[in-house]
Amino acid sequence: MATSGAKAYPSTAFVLSLIGGIFILLAGLAFAALYAAVGAVVFVFIPGLGALLLGLAVASVLFGLIIIVGAVMLRSRPQSAKMWGVIIVVLAIISLFGSAGGFFIGFILALIGGIMAIVWHPPPAPQAAWGTQPMAPAMGGPQGSPGWGGQQPPATPPSS
Repeated sequence: MATSGAKAYPSTAFVLSLIGGIFILLAGLAFAALYAAVGAVVFVFIPGLGALLLGLAVASVLFGLIIIVGAVMLRSRPQSAKMWGVIIVVLAIISLFGSAGGFFIGFILALIGGIMAIVWHPPPAPQAAWGTQPMAPAMGGPQGSPGWGGQQPPATPPSS
């Protein structure tokens, strides 16, 4: 957990998801190029296989882009970290089918980052130091009363 100014966000989840998304994107691009080049020659004998593999690689590129956007959203909108964490986890798992999950390392990084985003809790608001917060008015007393129900406190402590 880190702070950017006064704004806390799940920094480790952001970094892991971003790197995982980049791996998945690059692997999807590599597999798409490979399937496009080899598919024209080899997959002529098995109709539809080349198109299927190319489609999976293109889907993996899209998943990588969405995971990268999710990582950026973890930083810019930490209040929706759980939602983006779920999206990152689901897309990381699905990316295993298109590009071997970003050479498998992208899958692992995005999965861990997404899980960390899901379980992240914002830090509690800082508490004021003792004596620095003004006293609230007494219930039923006028606004600004010293807390004695509208009466003035005794000038001297009562004697025993």
